[in-house]
Amino acid sequence: MTRTGETAVEPLAPEDEVGALTLERMAGLEAYNRWLHDRFDAYLGRRILEVGSGIGNQTRYFADRERVIASDIDPYYVRTLTERFRDKPSVRVASFRFPLDEGERADLAAERIDTIVCLNVLEHIEDDRSTLQDFAAVLPPGGHLALLVPSMPSLYGTLDVNLHHFRRYDRAPLAALLDACGFEVETLRYMNRLAVFGWWLSSRVLKRRVLPREQLSVFKLIMPLLRFEEKHPPSFGLSLLALARRR
Repeated sequence: MTRTGETAVEPLAPEDEVGALTLERMAGLEAYNRWLHDRFDAYLGRRILEVGSGIGNQTRYFADRERVIASDIDPYYVRTLTERFRDKPSVRVASFRFPLDEGERADLAAERIDTIVCLNVLEHIEDDRSTLQDFAAVLPPGGHLALLVPSMPSLYGTLDVNLHHFRRYDRAPLAALLDACGFEVETLRYMNRLAVFGWWLSSRVLKRRVLPREQLSVFKLIMPLLRFEEKHPPSFGLSLLALARRR
């Protein structure tokens, strides 16, 4: 018998081949993945729900916390996460679909989550408002949300379509949405300005379905420039990082 939010299937292939290929290629970018994690590590609490864990590219960096629920709705990812973290007793692998039903809300309430991590996932959920409201309902007052989303709607193109993105976000509307859903935004900043041109070229001009391997490998070369962003936040970028506190 499985608990709420869990599954017992063993799929042979991911439901989203483009998304899985992108995650697998990103897995090899250790320096970038660590840099991204470091942007929100200090904001994490002891009991974490990660929404949309994929193959665990970020989960691995906080898997030693008191409690981690690594959740994904793709059975292939659920199996991959189960195998990857089988030796981590603090990690529970689950499959919560947002917006939540009443049983799932009760399940997460019992887990006493104090932090939600949601990285490049909200854009895949059609009803993002209800999902953020669920995040607020799951968290206690003062609980933390680390949210990363694609930015600049003008960049929306074939890459977004094939990754099943419903949208890209602008800074002010995202801040207003978080506020309306019960969060106090403490940090909201653009990230990765250098990747904007490459995304625009691949998605809007060349009409590619997936980022080519060689373009992703450029991340290894631009790490010094990404670190420059830490002290000099850009006025635009490929992504928006929000760190918010539940009111």
